[in-house]
Amino acid sequence: MAEAMPDKVLDKLRAQIPAGRLGDPEEVAHAAQFIFENDYFNGRILELDGGLRL
Repeated sequence: MAEAMPDKVLDKLRAQIPAGRLGDPEEVAHAAQFIFENDYFNGRILELDGGLRL
């Protein structure tokens, strides 16, 4: 999805994220693996946003 966005838009988005970058697919996969493998996870929302909503 991000590949289809103009660089100007992506730069503006990255500037708003405290981590300074978009997440990698591997990071999303790691979070999904955590949810599937952790029986104690209670179904709450796991936000992967680089600190955007802090």
